[in-house]
Amino acid sequence: MGAERFKLDYTNLDYSVSAADVTRLDGGDWGMAIIGQPRALEALTMGTAIRAKGYNVFVTGVPGTGRRTAIMRTLTDYVPAALELKDAAYVYDFRAPLAPRALTFPAGRAVIFKKDIHAFVEHVKKLVAMQAESGDYKKRKETLTGAWEHEENERLATFEAELAKDGFRIVQIQGEDGQTATDVLPVVDGQAVPFNDLQAKAGTGQMSEEEFGILREKYFSYMDRMRLMFVDLKRGRGALEERLETLRRDALQPLVHAEAEVILEHHSTDKVRAWVHELEKDTLTHLYHFQADEPIGRNRRPPLSRYGVNVLTDNGEATSPPVIYESNPTYANLFGIIEHATEGPGVDRTAYLKIRAGSILKAAGGFLVMQAEDLVQEEGAWIALKRVLRSGKLEIQPQPGPFGPPPAIKPEPIDLDIKVILTGGEMVYDALYQADPDFQKLFKVNAEFDSTMPRNDESVREYVSFVRKITREENLREPTAEGVAAVIEYGIRLSDYRDRLSTRFSKVADLLREADYRAGRSGRDVMDADAVDAAERVRNWMADLPEEKLAEMIVSGEIILKASGSCVGRVNGLAVHDRGYYAFGLPAVISAQVSPGESGVINIEGESGLSGEIYDKAVLIVEGFLRSRYARDFPLAVSASICFEQSYTAIEGDSASSTAVYALLSAIARIPLRQDIAVTGSVNQMGQIQPVGGVTEKVEGFYQICKRAGLSGTQGVLVPRQNVANLTLGREVMRAIREKTFSVYAVSTID
Repeated sequence: MGAERFKLDYTNLDYSVSAADVTRLDGGDWGMAIIGQPRALEALTMGTAIRAKGYNVFVTGVPGTGRRTAIMRTLTDYVPAALELKDAAYVYDFRAPLAPRALTFPAGRAVIFKKDIHAFVEHVKKLVAMQAESGDYKKRKETLTGAWEHEENERLATFEAELAKDGFRIVQIQGEDGQTATDVLPVVDGQAVPFNDLQAKAGTGQMSEEEFGILREKYFSYMDRMRLMFVDLKRGRGALEERLETLRRDALQPLVHAEAEVILEHHSTDKVRAWVHELEKDTLTHLYHFQADEPIGRNRRPPLSRYGVNVLTDNGEATSPPVIYESNPTYANLFGIIEHATEGPGVDRTAYLKIRAGSILKAAGGFLVMQAEDLVQEEGAWIALKRVLRSGKLEIQPQPGPFGPPPAIKPEPIDLDIKVILTGGEMVYDALYQADPDFQKLFKVNAEFDSTMPRNDESVREYVSFVRKITREENLREPTAEGVAAVIEYGIRLSDYRDRLSTRFSKVADLLREADYRAGRSGRDVMDADAVDAAERVRNWMADLPEEKLAEMIVSGEIILKASGSCVGRVNGLAVHDRGYYAFGLPAVISAQVSPGESGVINIEGESGLSGEIYDKAVLIVEGFLRSRYARDFPLAVSASICFEQSYTAIEGDSASSTAVYALLSAIARIPLRQDIAVTGSVNQMGQIQPVGGVTEKVEGFYQICKRAGLSGTQGVLVPRQNVANLTLGREVMRAIREKTFSVYAVSTID
């Protein structure tokens, strides 16, 4: 009768939800998307509203708790005091061609500016063409050209007359390479004779050496004079071109200035005004580029390409701050790229047109959302992001590295205001917070999503609403009240607390989809409790192959374990095997052997290198408990060993420390222990039983072994009393407890 007082009644463990409760709480807001996260929502709301530097947000929590949905809802609902979005563009820098200039505009104005610049270029081309046909310009041009050509012809005629008087003539000679050259040759018998022929005559005596020498001296003298004259004529021709260009520039300057002023009427920021003035000056300096017959050589860019506008972002259609979800945060995707231009002349004029925006620039004035784990794994991305957040400036450059080519251009940094929202696990957040001082300054808001919420009428109502929402949105079978109750009970089990509900709604939604499938397979028109139970049962069955194999080894005797009778120094402990996606409990025999001596408690797992630090600590605590309880007045003269029988892998954790105490006391006192009761629980040096994890899996695991061996009605599990709140046993085990074929006992102390 002594053990009966520790036995838990069915009502102590019942966490069921009735169909009546579902009906009573049905009819809520089916559009509700964020449930049970008031703390995280407040952090998100505050983080988005405060635009001060450093108020970026890091969202932590278990996957499936609605982090992405909450972020989307918060950002959708966010209404700024004033929508001040800007467009970004790059233009050619006339003073520094390798450093494209960044210009910003009010939302939608960059595209208009680009059109205005294009119109400016087209108008200047027309002005140049019209001015070329102007009668006044033609007359003044012909006057200047005629005067120069008259002077040029007179100088050539005078030189040719002097040559003729001295017996020479200017001739054009074609070389072997096909090029034509101007030369001066002596005239003999009315014919220009090459010097090679004259030299041959001098060699044969047909011409005296003295006469040949005089001709040669005159030849070199005239050639020098001709070269100087041609240089002077070329210089004069250049001066004429300059005068003609000045004439054209003076004529077009008022018209070009008027076109520039038209642009400035609509775009009047200081940087834009300064660049337009430089554009006007450069246009007047290079008017020849605007001629229709301007030649474009091979591998050359059109000369007017320097007068373009590369619009990187256009927010003209935006009605709210941009929200960019970057699923692949590579360096190029985040910070933009500079596409490689074809090598050749003129690359510097068009390189600014090869700049492309990344996610950061696209999210300027709004929000950039991405996974922290993905970000920190990309080389250089995290450091560069911190630089942007610290400075408020974005530099678009190729990713730095030892093997990449040096950047061809260095675009001017762009000023921007952006808020970054990172999502990640608690370990990533803690690692960044502890290891990176900048992280604390740049991500001042942590929105932490809870994996559970209190179980009350309000939360149950929200669960019902969520179930209705998913089934309607995905066109699933209508769930009955009993089916909804079964889903809520699944949420309770998922939370590991009878008085709480899980907020991992992605798993709940998966269960609904699978329950709909099971209902269809069984020919049901609705999703009832049987369909939900079948979905959960089949899901577990598909993942429990290792559990089944180990259970078979126990039942077959391959693993020696008794679920009946009694033994000295042997207790059935309980362990949890967690595969990540599925956890299950199985019993493990813990044995103790004692003899007189002074060795104390020997940890066989520890001696063989198969125990972890927490388990080693637990064994020392057990030894401390024995000393405090039984060796206050004299030394504990005992040598004892404890062991996990047939365990060949590492043991960790302290959940079997109370089991070790029972085994040791049984071995010392030679009192047999019941083998039909498995034990779990941690113990401290005062003999108090402490709660452990995985208690539901442990109870259900031992139940399955007992069921395979045959339920006797006396079998059960001894758990810490503090773990009673964590017991969310499945329907089959709860039925066995109600029918008294299986029991759960709860204790607070070793005594």
